[in-house]
Amino acid sequence: MKSIFGTGVVIVMATAAMAQQQELNVKGIVFDNQNETVPYPTINIHNAGDSSLVTGIAGNEDGSFEFSVPEGNYYIEISFFGLNNQNIKLSQASGILDLGKIALKAGSGTALKGVEVLADRQQMSLQIDKRVFNVGSDLNNQGANASEVLQNIPSVTVDAEGNVSLRGSQAVRVLIDGKLSGFASSAEALQQLQADMIDKVEIITNASARYEAQGEAGIINIILKKSKKAGFNGSANLRTGYYPDHGAGFNANYHKDKLNLYGSANYNYREVVGRSTTHQRVENPNTAFIYDQNYKHNRKKNGVNANIGADYEINAKNTLTASVGMRYGRGNNEYDRTYDNYTITGEPVRRDDRFELQRERENMIEATLGYNKKFKKEGAEWKTELRFFNDLDFEDSDYDETNNKSTDVLTERSNAYVTENMLLLQSDLILPVWKKGKIEAGIRGHARDYDNKFGYSKLVAGDWVGNPMFNDRFNYREGVYAAYLMGANTFGKLGVQAGLRAEYSEIYTRQYSNANGNTRDYLNLFPSLALSYKQSDIHTYQLSYSRRINRPGQWDLMPFMKFGDNRNMRVGNPDLDPELTDAYDAGMLNSWEKGSLLSSVYYRHTKNKFDRLTTTGLDSIVYSRSVNIDRRDAVGLEFNANYNPAKWIRLTSGFNFFREEIRGKVEDQDFNYDNFSWTNRTSVNLTLPQRWRFQLSGNYEAPQLMAQGKRLSMYFMDFAMSKDLMKNRATIGFNVSDLLNSRKWRSTVNTPEIQSETMFQWRQRSARITFTYRFNQQARESDNLMEKGGGGEEG
Repeated sequence: MKSIFGTGVVIVMATAAMAQQQELNVKGIVFDNQNETVPYPTINIHNAGDSSLVTGIAGNEDGSFEFSVPEGNYYIEISFFGLNNQNIKLSQASGILDLGKIALKAGSGTALKGVEVLADRQQMSLQIDKRVFNVGSDLNNQGANASEVLQNIPSVTVDAEGNVSLRGSQAVRVLIDGKLSGFASSAEALQQLQADMIDKVEIITNASARYEAQGEAGIINIILKKSKKAGFNGSANLRTGYYPDHGAGFNANYHKDKLNLYGSANYNYREVVGRSTTHQRVENPNTAFIYDQNYKHNRKKNGVNANIGADYEINAKNTLTASVGMRYGRGNNEYDRTYDNYTITGEPVRRDDRFELQRERENMIEATLGYNKKFKKEGAEWKTELRFFNDLDFEDSDYDETNNKSTDVLTERSNAYVTENMLLLQSDLILPVWKKGKIEAGIRGHARDYDNKFGYSKLVAGDWVGNPMFNDRFNYREGVYAAYLMGANTFGKLGVQAGLRAEYSEIYTRQYSNANGNTRDYLNLFPSLALSYKQSDIHTYQLSYSRRINRPGQWDLMPFMKFGDNRNMRVGNPDLDPELTDAYDAGMLNSWEKGSLLSSVYYRHTKNKFDRLTTTGLDSIVYSRSVNIDRRDAVGLEFNANYNPAKWIRLTSGFNFFREEIRGKVEDQDFNYDNFSWTNRTSVNLTLPQRWRFQLSGNYEAPQLMAQGKRLSMYFMDFAMSKDLMKNRATIGFNVSDLLNSRKWRSTVNTPEIQSETMFQWRQRSARITFTYRFNQQARESDNLMEKGGGGEEG
């Protein structure tokens, strides 16, 4: 491990021989349509290749401005309150460029010698190695949380418990700004993160060696909002809805000279009302019974998310960054379960009513410190970041259970106290080589510590009596240390990228009721290779391969779970091995004037696949336990398309068809089954006069076989509309989630001793109204549902 990490350090620190290149120096002066100079205009410099913001400055009182950037291709955006913005493509990559007089008018901009006025960006652009979704462009994301945002992305599904799947697999890594984060450490964390704080979402289905190898299905990278625009700008929002869903938030940025400050905060109060039904039949030599369960929940939660940060430019080449984020939540949740019990022949026995009152506390704090070194040669840079977060999730529950055959009351209580700490360090170096190539190298190490204390007791003759089976403590420690090296170059129309990543993993688990802990360590190599061929501006092709790993998390390993439903228990397995996957992708991107189509075929071969084994214990409780199955082979076909038949209408659709073959044997039980399924998300967007926008979207998930049963089909639709107000500085929006009230997860289990049918509706149909006001910025004429660009990169 030390040799790998040390070698990576040497590679990353090898920066002394950087070649010196020219800079681009730009100056100009800004006038209004009365030929008066514009005081302190805002000048934002963008990369011409992907439209990413490089930096921003404020002009002088006389309207003049001047700046220097590393050699490269750029365009600038010039803006001033009350005047139309103007985008200007710079005509040279280095040297001195004098733009002269630049006029901002109420109409179109003035054509200038040596510059090119840019048109609106294309409505939608798909990159062949990833898809980037602009969260603010999807009207259904108004007032939503991160979990709901992901549900609106093609090929991504979110189940009733908040678990995220990509291309039909839950083995996906969710990152924030390219890194592990407390804002995405669990399903609950994603449900607390508001969409107002999110800028973009990247979907990377076959990641290169640059990224951590965790997640066999790929990576979902959530990019939080952070602006570099000069001066002060931001937005504030209010929202309300039914079921009760109220909140407020803001995003703000202030950039002057060398200092860029940014921050965001959101408050949300939400009530989630849901229900489920279950019919279950259990029959084995020890017991035989039937019951019907009716379940209702009302989850009431207050939550606050906040993030504040700063970038300080020591000089044009060196920047320090720091940020602090926090999450605070308090919940009071009610769960009501009714069991109608029958004999195995269907004769009524009794009715049990079980009520749970749960108090929930969440606290998370995260801190990041970074350093970015840019060299004179365009594209050469060195990034280093240190990140820490502490996450607390405490739950206390009280239970009362009665039945119609007795006056006795069963009174119980339980608690689950989960603490997570993580420390991450990574450093990445990028060196341009040859004419169009580059070499990248990096090191990364993280240490995570989960501690879970679980307690249970019941009231007997006035005394609380514990049960050793449900009173325990579980500790999970994970250390992963990695180094990678990769190179890329372009030979005419052919692009090649190859890399190798080494990861050393140390996993320690301890169940305190057992005398000894369990330590596992393993070293894995993860090669990656990608070939791309750009036949023309219309057709691009790519082939890629990567090796991935999916390490079991604490919930997969922890041998005890919550006690709300005392007839069905989900438990982990401390002896789980990690999944290892070889992933192959082939893609074709077709672009034309009115749209684009990304077609992909993929294959995944997975060893030690995770699944769940459902059995009945001697206590008549049905246990669902994590197990390893020998292998999984999956092949899929994916289409993502957009089409603009007219300027006022945009159609987008994503299909994922996949077939998987599962083979294995667990405890003398064969797990051999073949499965075919598919998903689709289609939306229609209308942009009408007076800045009205409408969106209707539909989702469908086809039936899917599981190891011991089947997940049935599901469909739902969402509707949204918005109107820009106050000279386009404000927007009011209205959206309805689950328009048909049909988003219900249905599943069956069928084994020799257990047959069950379940329907679960996490949240019923809901509606929201949102109001957003922007400071020193306006609504874009054309927000893109998918656009070029990217955020943080994993090392």
